[in-house]
Amino acid sequence: MQDIEPAANYAMNASNCPVASAVQTFSGKWKPIMLHMLAEREMHFAQIIRALPKASKKVLTDQLRELEAEGIILRTPTNERRPRVIYSLSELGKSLAPILLELYYWEKSRRIEHRNHAA
Repeated sequence: MQDIEPAANYAMNASNCPVASAVQTFSGKWKPIMLHMLAEREMHFAQIIRALPKASKKVLTDQLRELEAEGIILRTPTNERRPRVIYSLSELGKSLAPILLELYYWEKSRRIEHRNHAA
């Protein structure tokens, strides 16, 4: 494992922090949920829209484009009579999935701990 640089290295510019940069990559109201869904299976755009009824098409499109630009997801047009676009995790996205799963468990544990202290 590599050594972690001192936090002081990022004191003047937080965007240089690898953790801050990584979190920014998948931050967004719907990105973590879309990544969770795509970790389970590939989906076409209409399936994503139906799965997230409270999200606007524009926001989902923008966030999918951002994830594609970051190399986290793949966008594959189909050659069908009614063309569709299939979204899936790239290899980079697949490597992110266990990290997001750990964040999931961390947050679930934190919520339980918080609830226990509040009681």
